Amino acid sequence: MELAEGIRKLGFRRWYERQLIEGHLYLISGILCLVMVAASVEELNFSTPAWETLLRFFAMLGGTALCMWAFHRYLAMLGAAEYAAERSVCEKCTTYRGLELIGFGTRSTVPQSEKDDDAVLPVGVRCRQCGHEWIIE
Repeated sequence: MELAEGIRKLGFRRWYERQLIEGHLYLISGILCLVMVAASVEELNFSTPAWETLLRFFAMLGGTALCMWAFHRYLAMLGAAEYAAERSVCEKCTTYRGLELIGFGTRSTVPQSEKDDDAVLPVGVRCRQCGHEWIIE
C-alpha cells in the first residue's frame, strides 16, 4: 500500500505498523524458503531416479528465487517505511505521526527513469497539532 493511500485509509501510525508487519512476514517467508533449499541440497542424491533428482533441483531453484525475492521485498518495505517515518516529524512543534493527508503525487508525474515500485511518492501532509504543512518525498 502506498503512503498516500495508507495515510488516507488508516492514518500514518497504522500504515507504518502494517508495513513493518507485512515486511517481517516476507522475512519469515524468505527464511522458510532458505530452510527448504537447504533440505533439498542435503537430500540431493544422483543415485535416485532422475525424476526425483530433477524435482529436488527445481525445488532448489524455485526456493532460491523465492527466497531472494522475499528478502528484497522485506528490505524495500522496511526502507520505505523508515524513509517515511524519518520525514513524519513536524518541524515546528516536533509532533511525530500526527499527520493529515492534503495532497499526493501520482506515478504519471514522476519521470520514467525514477519510477520504482518501492519508492515513496511525494505526499503533502499537515500536522494535526499546529497546522504546519510539508511534503514527504
